Amino acid sequence: MADIPEKIKRTFEALKIAYGSYIELKHLNKRFCVFEATSRYDAEAGRSKKISHYLGWITDDGLMVPAKQRNKPESLRVIEENYIEKISNLNQKLEYESKNSKNFHIAPNGTINGHDIKLITALSMNSRIPYKILSKITKIPIKNLPYIIKRAESEFGIKYTEEINVINLGFSKYFILVKFIDAMPSPSGLKNALESEDRVQLAILTKGIYDMIVYCVAENNEVLANMLDRIRKSNQLINIQSEWRVTPVEEDYGFVPIRENFFNIIKERVWHRTKEHPKPSKSDIRHREYAVLKEFNVNSRISFAEIDKKYQMPYGSAKNAYERLSGEEANVILRPTISIQKPNMKYNGIIMIDILNKAQFLDTRDVHRKYVIGEPESTLNRFSYICDFETPDGIMYLLPIYEDGQLDDVQRELNSILSGIRSDYMIVSEILIGSINYRKFDNLYSIQYEGLLRRKSVEPKERTDYALHARKVTKRIFKQQV
Repeated sequence: MADIPEKIKRTFEALKIAYGSYIELKHLNKRFCVFEATSRYDAEAGRSKKISHYLGWITDDGLMVPAKQRNKPESLRVIEENYIEKISNLNQKLEYESKNSKNFHIAPNGTINGHDIKLITALSMNSRIPYKILSKITKIPIKNLPYIIKRAESEFGIKYTEEINVINLGFSKYFILVKFIDAMPSPSGLKNALESEDRVQLAILTKGIYDMIVYCVAENNEVLANMLDRIRKSNQLINIQSEWRVTPVEEDYGFVPIRENFFNIIKERVWHRTKEHPKPSKSDIRHREYAVLKEFNVNSRISFAEIDKKYQMPYGSAKNAYERLSGEEANVILRPTISIQKPNMKYNGIIMIDILNKAQFLDTRDVHRKYVIGEPESTLNRFSYICDFETPDGIMYLLPIYEDGQLDDVQRELNSILSGIRSDYMIVSEILIGSINYRKFDNLYSIQYEGLLRRKSVEPKERTDYALHARKVTKRIFKQQV
């Protein structure tokens, strides 16, 4: 196809999201034409056949000119309202963008305009949210959304990714806490020792009671033990005296992004038809599901048609795979979401809590839940990640720090809220492998809020509809700790 002019490309990208269906752009008769791509099952051929339906064409100025039809579908009428009547040309949008540049000024503590917080929250809850619903939530006109989002992407360094439930893929989660006794290996040496391990998702150097913390996933304890042996026998660590403590964890808030290396393991588990195994079982990973998981991890806004084309799959395969993976039965993709790469903070802090008196601690759990989710208006959540440790029995909090004294303040607040505990804190000095997720999660969908509702400790509040499936109201079993 001919090179696509920027204005036409922008309009088409906006149409792809707003239309809420498969659409394609083709260069025909010196025009860039838009088609809806559907499929119909052909009984004689025994397979689905692709059908294209002409919707209209896009002018050089980025204006959508609809095709003349006697019976226009409702979705096309919406397109006309949003893109013909309201959009005159892209220069208007750029002018609007320029006049409203102050919308994305970030203060030192991460606070921004209230409308923009709604935008970041909506994308955090569902990065594939249709523009029509996003406009309703944020009060930003549909015609301006593509450019406001572009500005946010640039300002915050937004990466579109996915939140994966690795437990339903057959993995458990672990933290490895390391203290070096004599010599401290070089950061590059530690990175070399860990980077080739596909099960390691995050490794950070810390200042405090531990020198390094590693987050990993493994199928079972034997697999984990073999991985630890390989790491400690590496050239960088074999002669280093150090203490390594491993604890299974239960995630209570946030998630750790999955590295691309993880999909090397998943690829090995993709089902292939054999005489002994002619049909996939419920626990098998199909090729199309592997493709969706891997591509969504890199860019959760990618179109299903692009995935089908890249992996040479029949049209509609990626969409079907996503529906299964995000459905209640599989429950593997919890949500397409975002990760903010430019959080405008000073450093990451860690607070570790040991539970010394379980009864006293449980008496204060509801106050603790309210504290976790009762945060100020800001770009990011107060806590990036919270998990329960099994050994020792306790909680770890990971949080962005914007100003001096903030980490001490949070530790004091937790000490005043919780009973029967002992706390300490650490500072993250370097991220060796992986990344920490920053986003603005809607806390009315958190397990803390669900726990408060279940105990009737708060009045129910109306939740924003982010166009998620009904089952996205979390079905997890709530632990009594958090």
